[in-house]
Amino acid sequence: MTSCPRPEDLYLYLEGELGPYDARKLEEHLDRCPACRDALAERRLLHEAFTSLPPFKVPASFARSVMDSLPEPEARKAGWLAPLIAAVAALAIGLVGFRVFTGQSVFDILVAVNRFFGSVIAFATPLATKTLRLASVLYKLTGDLMSLGFASLATFSRLLGPGGIAVVIGLGTLLSALAFFGARRFLHQGEQS
Repeated sequence: MTSCPRPEDLYLYLEGELGPYDARKLEEHLDRCPACRDALAERRLLHEAFTSLPPFKVPASFARSVMDSLPEPEARKAGWLAPLIAAVAALAIGLVGFRVFTGQSVFDILVAVNRFFGSVIAFATPLATKTLRLASVLYKLTGDLMSLGFASLATFSRLLGPGGIAVVIGLGTLLSALAFFGARRFLHQGEQS
């Protein structure tokens, strides 16, 4: 070791958890460095003192006694009345202010809002109904086409037999390879020109 070892390495050495190469390098360093030898001797004394202590057993009731000594959390009061009053007051002030500044009554505003949402609903409801019908028809059509495709594939494979299936797979693989290499060659020729 060119520099002094870390304190953690000294503890690992004392506990026998340092690898053989690192332990040998540490021992070589200790032969040359009196400060590290002293530090190791101090740590050896501490290590022996700690390992000679009897194990400490925590009583089973320790956790309960700690939890019982903590203060009880304050029960949170249901504070729903104050926000409700504030919301009603804000709505009333807003409506009075709107009446003062625009001259329109609240009834006129409610009628306008009702007409707006009524027209939106009148437009969106038939559109949503038609969209759902179209989606259900497409779902059924897709399911029917898939079942037809699987049934025809099963019939086709029964007609061909195992040998015919192997020939079809081989021809498909050959055509795929030819298409791949042909496209690759075509692209390569395009790069050269």
